[in-house]
Amino acid sequence: MPLPATLEEEVAIVKNRVEQIGESLRLPLKYLTPIEEIRRLVTIFRELRNGKTEDGKRKLKSPGSTLSTADTISVISNGTRYFYHPLRRRRNPRRRHRLSSLAGAVVKDPVQDKTAWLEYLETVVKEREGWEDLYEACRELLD
Repeated sequence: MPLPATLEEEVAIVKNRVEQIGESLRLPLKYLTPIEEIRRLVTIFRELRNGKTEDGKRKLKSPGSTLSTADTISVISNGTRYFYHPLRRRRNPRRRHRLSSLAGAVVKDPVQDKTAWLEYLETVVKEREGWEDLYEACRELLD
């Protein structure tokens, strides 16, 4: 199956599928992942998959994993289910709970992929305006 040509096309596919999954699980709408978060996660997967930032200004190491649209959907759906779980809601879940399977989707090889992921976090996510919270949550998950 070919990958979506544009970021917005992939975001729309992921958003629609995540909403379908949420409906099938009867999750309240307030627990679904916001579109801005979906866009950021799709961007991460696209950039790592393509070996460059969306603007083409920076080349990146690509991990060995496929990082498909289905992987993005899985990460978001798993995070939403984790976030929504009644026991976790009572414990005041944090943003990192939504991202709990992100590193696992990217890092399949503990040496090569982890190096690519850490480099991406430090050179792209950390420096990207408005992504500070995402960077902190991802780093917290690595510690």
